[in-house]
Amino acid sequence: MLKKVYFHSLITILALSSFSFAQNLEQIKEIKQQAIALYSTQNYDEAFKLLDNLPKNEKNEDDFLLIANIYQEKNDDNAAIQNLNKALAKNPSFYKAYYNLGCIFASRKSYLLAANNFELAIKYNKAFSSAYYNLAYCQIKLKNYTQAKKNLLKAIELDPQNKDYYFNLAYCYKELKKEKQAKKILDAYNQMS
Repeated sequence: MLKKVYFHSLITILALSSFSFAQNLEQIKEIKQQAIALYSTQNYDEAFKLLDNLPKNEKNEDDFLLIANIYQEKNDDNAAIQNLNKALAKNPSFYKAYYNLGCIFASRKSYLLAANNFELAIKYNKAFSSAYYNLAYCQIKLKNYTQAKKNLLKAIELDPQNKDYYFNLAYCYKELKKEKQAKKILDAYNQMS
């Protein structure tokens, strides 16, 4: 009979532990949602405090991305890069982290490094038109107009309403000495206004 009492007590303890664990997960989920809401209203310090107080093992790649975004808003690219790398340590195929790293390196005029990160973002999300566009931007800066044209055409295929894509494509055609194509694309660009 002692074994049954012990067994029932063990089940009770496990049930309470599971309830406590589930309750804790719900609280963590709520904190993350609050941080997102605070971030979206530009209350960066409060959002950061909420995320910073989460247990390290409870932070996922999205949390590190949000922390990186907060650091970028505060013009601390180095801390943003560290947190984007933490996001990638959690999920090596997290295309958003590669994209943000690409944006940071492009702003620093490290176009080759930026292009590498945009290529990784595309590798993990082939339908991400902004990554193709920003990769093309880096390739234009590196004077690789043929590759830039290819990536701009892909960006337009994915998002045909984005005027910036057409303007930069016209520029590539101009640099490739294809004036007729440049004019045709500029005409399409002007008709979008």
